[in-house]
Amino acid sequence: MSDTSTKDFYTRQAKEARGPEQPGQSKQKQRRKKVLRIAVAAASSLVVLAGALVGGSYWYVNHEVGSIQRIHVAALDAKTQAAFPGGTSGSLNVLLTASGWFPRQDLPTGLIEVLHLNANRQGGAVISFPANLVVDVPGHGDMRLGETLTVGGPSLMIRTLEKLTDVRIEHYSKMDYSGLPKVVGAMGGVYVNVPYPVTSLGFHFHAGRNHITSANALAYVRQVAVSQVTRTALQENLFRAILHKIANQRYFVATDWHVLNAVVRAVSVDSDLSNSQLEHLALSLGRLTSSSGVSIDVPTVGAPDAGFNQPIHLDRGLARKLWRAIRDDSVAQLAQRYPSLVTPIAPG
Repeated sequence: MSDTSTKDFYTRQAKEARGPEQPGQSKQKQRRKKVLRIAVAAASSLVVLAGALVGGSYWYVNHEVGSIQRIHVAALDAKTQAAFPGGTSGSLNVLLTASGWFPRQDLPTGLIEVLHLNANRQGGAVISFPANLVVDVPGHGDMRLGETLTVGGPSLMIRTLEKLTDVRIEHYSKMDYSGLPKVVGAMGGVYVNVPYPVTSLGFHFHAGRNHITSANALAYVRQVAVSQVTRTALQENLFRAILHKIANQRYFVATDWHVLNAVVRAVSVDSDLSNSQLEHLALSLGRLTSSSGVSIDVPTVGAPDAGFNQPIHLDRGLARKLWRAIRDDSVAQLAQRYPSLVTPIAPG
C-alpha cells in the first residue's frame, strides 16, 4: 500500500468512526479553529514581547554598565596580581574610596572601605579604615592612609593595604560625591540613624532616624564639625543604607532604570572589571547589608573621636586578628567575639 493510499484509508476510517456531520457542525468547527488560531497567535505575541523586554532590558543594563568610567590601576594588572602571595581562594575584596572636598577646608571626605565577599558569596563584610590612620606606605614610610591617594593614586593605597593586611585586593571603585544627590533622589531617599543632633551646611540632623534626600545628602556626608572617624562612620552609614535599599528593591533587575542611571554616573571602577563581573558584583553587594554581612571598623588605640583629624594608630593585636578573619572568611565570627569592632551606627 502506497503512502497516499494509506493516508486515504485512515482518513476514511476516522470519518466513518465520527459518523455523519450534523447541520451547523462544520461552521462550529471553523469557528473553533479560528478561535484556536487567534489564541495561538496571541500567546506567540506575548512570548515574543516578553523575550523582547528581557532582551532589551539585558541590552540596556549592559549598555549602561559599559558606560561606567574605567580607571587603569597598575596594582591590579594581571602580573602584579599573580605575584601576590596572600589572600583566600574564591573570596573577593574591592577597595572603595570617595572623591570630593569639604568647602573652605583642605580635607578629603575620608571614606576608605574594603568590601569583602566570602568565597561562597553568601556573606561578607564592610571593613572601614580611617583616612587619618598612620600606616607604613611602601617607598614613603609612615603616612596617613588617606594621603596615599594624593601621592600615588589607588595603586599606592592598594599596595599599602595589601602590605598592612596580607589581604589581596582584586578590584577598585571610586564614588564621586557630586553624583550622590542624584543616586539618593532616584531611590526616593533613604533613612539613617544619627547618634546626636548636628547641623551641617545649613541642614539640621536630629538624633535618631533621619530621611536623607537629594537636598541634604551632601550636607550629611560633608560634616566638618565632627571628627574624621565620626564623619567616616556617618558616610558608611549612608552607603550601607543605599546598598540595603538597592538590594531590597531590586533596582538593578527591574525596568525602572533611574537608580541604575544615577549610580552609573556616580562611580568609577578599575579597567580590569568586566561588565558581567560588575553586574554580578552589584547584585552580590546587597548581601553585605543582610544578616549574613557585618560592618567592621578597623581597631585603633585611644579615643579617635576626640582627636578630630589628628593622626591615629592601629590596635595592632586586634588588627592582626581582623586581617586573619578577612583571609579566612570569618569576620562575622570575629564580630561576635569583639562587638566593639562593629560599626556603631546602623542603617535606619
